Amino acid sequence: MKKKVIATALAVSTVLSALAGCGDAAVQETTSAASQEATESPETEETGEETKEESDEASENSGEKETLVIGIQTNSYVTDYKDNYLTKLIEEDLNVNLEFYQLPSSGSDANTKISLMATNGEDMPDVLMTGSMSPELVQEYGSQGLFIPLNDYLTQEGTNYQKIDEADREIIERGMTSADGNIYALPNFCDAPWNFTPNRLFINTAWLDKLGLEIPETTDELYEVLKAFHDNDPNGNGQQDEIGVYGYASGTYGQNVIDALMNGFVFYNGGGQNGGLALDESGEQVIAPFATEEWKAGLTYLNKLYQEGLLASSIFTDDDTQFKATLNADTNIVGLVSAGSTSNWTDCDNNPNFLEMDMIPPLTGPDGVCYTPYSEYSPQSHFFITSACENPDLAYELGDWFLDYEHSRIARFGEKGVDWTDDPETCDNATNAYKEAGLTDTLDCVQLTNIWSEPSNKFWHNVNPYYESKEASYKTANGLTPFDESSKSGMLNAYNIEWYADKHPEKVLPLLHYTQEESDQCSKIILEITELVEQAKAEFIIGDRNLEDGWDAYLQELNNMGLETWLAAAQQAYERGMQE
Repeated sequence: MKKKVIATALAVSTVLSALAGCGDAAVQETTSAASQEATESPETEETGEETKEESDEASENSGEKETLVIGIQTNSYVTDYKDNYLTKLIEEDLNVNLEFYQLPSSGSDANTKISLMATNGEDMPDVLMTGSMSPELVQEYGSQGLFIPLNDYLTQEGTNYQKIDEADREIIERGMTSADGNIYALPNFCDAPWNFTPNRLFINTAWLDKLGLEIPETTDELYEVLKAFHDNDPNGNGQQDEIGVYGYASGTYGQNVIDALMNGFVFYNGGGQNGGLALDESGEQVIAPFATEEWKAGLTYLNKLYQEGLLASSIFTDDDTQFKATLNADTNIVGLVSAGSTSNWTDCDNNPNFLEMDMIPPLTGPDGVCYTPYSEYSPQSHFFITSACENPDLAYELGDWFLDYEHSRIARFGEKGVDWTDDPETCDNATNAYKEAGLTDTLDCVQLTNIWSEPSNKFWHNVNPYYESKEASYKTANGLTPFDESSKSGMLNAYNIEWYADKHPEKVLPLLHYTQEESDQCSKIILEITELVEQAKAEFIIGDRNLEDGWDAYLQELNNMGLETWLAAAQQAYERGMQE
């Protein structure tokens, strides 16, 4: 088979690096911390990488079934990609031989490797599977010919993609259509509400009970509660060591309590997706919440908490390790915290500190604003067919295979009947928070093992295409631990739906897709402004910047950096996306 080499010089510009940092938080959650350690797997080190040409020639000479070479972003929890349950199942179903070119586990390192392969004229794999690329980088490679457009494939009747719920397909296509009108990837799409609103507030109800206080519903009521926590030694150790408000500003999954509280004043999604931009009340105009009077009011409130010792200064310096150490200290010192996962508390339902905490609804600000950071799930580009592929029809069949409902479950949970089951009797006897709350009547998946956080050769750690609807996300139960409605964590998923899921404006700014020209124009602007916003937010809260004297200067800094230019480009991108 003729060897194909991509020799086009594809420069990865500053804009792609800058905008890649503004990806969806949900994606950051799907990559385990352990996966960041590996750059090449033991298999690569021991056997060397087989080139696409060698693999194809071996198949032709031996008369074997056709081979597809997959360049895959590796995960250290996957012990073997070739001798792998998922691999063998696909090979049998599609009558194909799969070979693997292992990319680094780090997203940035994977992007660097792909760029080097392209610019150095290395032999490219048939398919790339990685969730590391920003929409701008996808379009860059697509426009230069590295990826083939999938538009025609996506309209073919009878495919698994066409069986996806029509409303979800609209979200997928709106989120994955590049500024040039092409779709270059298949999605990893999980419409799971738990991940949309990770800034969930937990308050120490044991302290409330001890002091005879009610759960606060407003920011003003929270202030009074925090003063009582600070002054009355609710943890009973004779020291004034209680932290009223705690979190950490650099947290990526709900730990940024500053953003959580700011949403009692103005809707703000944080600096992740779209750099913190939002829509106005009409849903038609892109705005910068961090340049509004409402933002200033939120900063004034937070500065008041800080000046009175009710908000920890360590919020701006602590990392994940320090955050968890504080939550799990021998004596509980935390009054209010924002957290996306109960795993921040070790063995949460048996953890004495967590047992003192309860999740509460978002707080209402003085002007009646009651929001929480919310990002509608954006489909992530995970599957690309390169122009080196001799049989793109077969490659697309491989990608589409994953979008079958059962295959997506296998790709997420592992071997059916071993790692999970849809046995009707088992499902009927199982329950979860959604079923108990009446959000679903039936379950169709019971998880039997937890291969997600354990080394195995059962799957590829879901770096592949994937589809799960919101309704389907309600239908999975944990069969490892019997469901206990009375436990602290038992009903949190259902409470999240009740209290957090709809606490956002009717229209939320979707993930924007900039043209190359817009990216070139705005990359430096976005990087500098997002850095300024985070820095100024901390300085205003702790008092290093004076809100009365320094607010106008801050606004001028934003304008000098090019905020209006960024807003104009964002408006164009938003309107273009709405027309597609």
